[in-house]
Amino acid sequence: MTSATERMELAEVGGEASGSEQFLVQDARARRSPWRVAGGAGVAALLLAGAGAGAVRLALHGAASDTDRLQSKVQTVALPPRDKCASTDDDCYSLGCCNVAGLNCFETKPGKGKCLKNFAPPERLPVVRQTQPIMDPILKDADWYGPSLYCFAVVMQDIGSTKKMYDLELLQGAYGRKTSIFGCENWGVFSDKEGEVGPGAPLVKLEDADGDFHFAKREETGTWLNTGLHYQAWKAIGEAGVYKSASWVVKVDPDAVFVPSRLVSYLSSKVVPANGLYLENCKGVKYGWFGSLEIFSAVAFETLLGSMAACKGGTVDWKTGVDGGKYGPMGEDLFAQVCLDTNGVSRGEAFGTKLDGTCEADRPTAEKKNKKWKPTCDGENFPAYHPLMKPEDYMACLDATTNAFGY
Repeated sequence: MTSATERMELAEVGGEASGSEQFLVQDARARRSPWRVAGGAGVAALLLAGAGAGAVRLALHGAASDTDRLQSKVQTVALPPRDKCASTDDDCYSLGCCNVAGLNCFETKPGKGKCLKNFAPPERLPVVRQTQPIMDPILKDADWYGPSLYCFAVVMQDIGSTKKMYDLELLQGAYGRKTSIFGCENWGVFSDKEGEVGPGAPLVKLEDADGDFHFAKREETGTWLNTGLHYQAWKAIGEAGVYKSASWVVKVDPDAVFVPSRLVSYLSSKVVPANGLYLENCKGVKYGWFGSLEIFSAVAFETLLGSMAACKGGTVDWKTGVDGGKYGPMGEDLFAQVCLDTNGVSRGEAFGTKLDGTCEADRPTAEKKNKKWKPTCDGENFPAYHPLMKPEDYMACLDATTNAFGY
């Protein structure tokens, strides 16, 4: 599970909508695919799309008008590491990106850009545009792959606390219903102890080869940090090689209710640059890849497997953490994100893929500061809902969302 203390502070900016992906057009293959989940389309266009922003005028200036060029070239928004992007106080015009997840760069004056969550009201900014010079640094040529999933989960049984955790029971319940990761084409479940999710379905037991399963405990929960355990899970996945049959690799927390067919629909219109893509899923924080639902393109996951030893060995100072240890050692999701950033994998956006109580931006307005908030699951259609930590809550959520929206 993801701890909020491993994150940077929320950005103090207004609005909600993601901007870059509103300037998207799907290629022919993506347009034929179903679309059932709220979120961005994922294929960057050099065309305007209606943004529903009322009186605010949006324009891509200098966009290519050559129809042949548009038809022959598919591009996607592929963001660089956050340290290569502008802060909320900086002019983002020449960089095209912002260092807070969910913010986008808009031209507010000729040749000047500002990081915003939303299209600003007309009384504040009469004209808000994403111009071609803003978009050029963050667009990359990309290819479409039919979405197939390898999904996995990691169960920590020795949590370092007397507090009762139900992660294994949750996975056993999902296995009995053939849902969550067990609805993916291929899957794996990894743990620090032996066990099984069902008859004939044992856990893959991992050894503490590097002696860091019990390196440190989380300040909020008193449970062991999960980075060492996940590192060994990634290693085991790489050695088994089953993941290679999939175009996307997805890690799901045991306490996340997950409906894989909805994620397939979401990914059916994503295209991927040659250097790979991982999809941030929490707005308003400086590292927006939360571990409840980690989505890697195939190339991104290959890059993690090939670089994680160097990252863990010193390229990424995970035992200290970001900002000189201000937030403590890195959990596995933050470690993976920083390692991918360090090794040239692009950031994408998947803010429509989960409803997550650990992400302040996902909580209702009245619950923004309630870290114990958990979602009801029949109000909006998402691939994942988190956290549902008790079996009765988990199954109630699963029943509610499938009764409301189907599988």
